[in-house]
Amino acid sequence: MSYITTVRARLRDADPAAAMERHNGIVARLRPTLEPAGGIGHMVFANAQDLGEFLAVDRWETIEALQRFMGDPSVQQEIGSLFDGPPDVTVWAVRDGWTAY
Repeated sequence: MSYITTVRARLRDADPAAAMERHNGIVARLRPTLEPAGGIGHMVFANAQDLGEFLAVDRWETIEALQRFMGDPSVQQEIGSLFDGPPDVTVWAVRDGWTAY
């Protein structure tokens, strides 16, 4: 079974270019430990009407990998530095047998 997390928050940087640079730096620092830990995908979205609103969807191989990585205080601090407050993080599980496309 695979899992995803959704991470929703308001970006700390009002300038889109500065926010992207901060995000990309964080991903570059975390990716070398993320992938071996079971992180298998990261997609980033912006609210089409409010570019300061951030949504990321991350894919995980196992719930244990997700919990181990997201439970690390240094990871929480790194991710949290992107936002103007605590992000709303939700864990989702794939529904086996449901038709998807």
